[in-house]
Amino acid sequence: VRPESAKDVSMAGIVGTLGMLAEASGTGAEVDVTAVPRPDDASMGAWLTCFPGYAMLSTDRAGARRDVPAPEPVTTADCGRLTARPGVRLRWPDGETTVAVASTVTGLGVA
Repeated sequence: VRPESAKDVSMAGIVGTLGMLAEASGTGAEVDVTAVPRPDDASMGAWLTCFPGYAMLSTDRAGARRDVPAPEPVTTADCGRLTARPGVRLRWPDGETTVAVASTVTGLGVA
């Protein structure tokens, strides 16, 4: 079972890497900050902007989630959506959004 797209999290952190994935896909992205799994001892700011060691971001079409059990210690979660508007936005618990990446990350465009 494979997702529509996937990208390993790089030194750009989760947000920057998501920006790269979205840019290559010709989309933007919105992240539900409270849905992002993270270690208890990591601040959300650091977790979103720093290299976490190893992580993968993947995307799929809405409603196509594959219920594949993840082996320990892997954690999976639906954390957001791809959008038509370029860039990456963070959606906070109160519904407000913050622009984290205004347009593109690499400038390389659609793959």
